[in-house]
Amino acid sequence: MALIFKKRYINPIIRGEKTVTRRASRPMVKPGGIYRLRMGFFNYMPDRIRVHRLYTQRLDEMTPEDAVKEGVSSLEEFRRDWAEIYGPWDGDQRVWVVEFEYVGPHRKP
Repeated sequence: MALIFKKRYINPIIRGEKTVTRRASRPMVKPGGIYRLRMGFFNYMPDRIRVHRLYTQRLDEMTPEDAVKEGVSSLEEFRRDWAEIYGPWDGDQRVWVVEFEYVGPHRKP
């Protein structure tokens, strides 16, 4: 199982700057699970993340601090990114929030 990210988010995840992702639909992850990073639809990375928490939230409940955890510098920047990926911002939309940590590349024993 993997979580898909745009290329621009991979390095911030690896550096620990992006520790949260919001999705319009429920991602197929569970707290405690370790998942591969996927860049786009076909590029599986050796890197893994561990999911700590999964919950729903209205978009307008986001704080500037939440935006920083998303790997951007401001809530306005996050709104632009959201609109680019999912379409117009709807503050009442409930989204899935995945809190995670980078655990490194998978190493074969």
